[in-house]
Amino acid sequence: MYRQAVITFIDILGFKHLISTSTFEEVSQKLKTIRRLSDVDDQTDGESFEPKIVQFSDSIIRIRPLDSKANKESRYGLMFYEMLDLVHMQGELINHGICVRGGVSIGDVHVDDQTLFGPGFVRAYELESVYANFPRIVVDPALIQQLRKDKRLASTHNTLADEFAYISKNIRRESDGIYFIDYLRSFQTEIDKPEDIPVFFRNHKELVVKNVGGATQLNPVSAKYLWMASYHNSVIHEFNEEFWKREELEITPKEVPMLQSVEV
Repeated sequence: MYRQAVITFIDILGFKHLISTSTFEEVSQKLKTIRRLSDVDDQTDGESFEPKIVQFSDSIIRIRPLDSKANKESRYGLMFYEMLDLVHMQGELINHGICVRGGVSIGDVHVDDQTLFGPGFVRAYELESVYANFPRIVVDPALIQQLRKDKRLASTHNTLADEFAYISKNIRRESDGIYFIDYLRSFQTEIDKPEDIPVFFRNHKELVVKNVGGATQLNPVSAKYLWMASYHNSVIHEFNEEFWKREELEITPKEVPMLQSVEV
């Protein structure tokens, strides 16, 4: 039978290239890292505070049933914690040189030991494959709207206004109107040592420059990393310049020529 759930579909970028250019051991190690940082646990059934997680090839599916045992006993802020988990996952994967894209939605789904299907799963996959386009996890507007209607998505301890305030810290609306997980801004608050925050942004910068720095033509790969460069700089510009050495962390047109302005 179907159960209504928050469903996230995540795809690892560059997996085909990794397969074709790496040894079995290298691919296996990457998948183990992704599995660990995605909190994939074969014992998790989705009834606790943790989601049910399924991994196959380069895809990860996360399922949080609204009627889970944990959420029935104490509404813990199901939507907020899924957003926060995705912030952690993306941030940690960046530190390992791995980019992902995905979609998170709400809908009916069925999952057991052998099958996974349902309109909610199809919608999450559609968000990833059609609308994400870049290394971002798209948040379905329907999920945001449903938060106003379904108390099972929110915490017992918060007002609706509080819940929206907490969730808004983890998502951002792009210029194209699409909401996505704002991992660069949000992950900063999850890092234990303030001195490690610039390290994280340097890792992100190096990942972008490595993959698009020499590109002079727009193609499907360069477009993805060019978006990452623009997102990176937009967050860098929010820094307090006296506290952070912003000029060291910003991605410049010298490093990524495709960022060059048309102005002369």
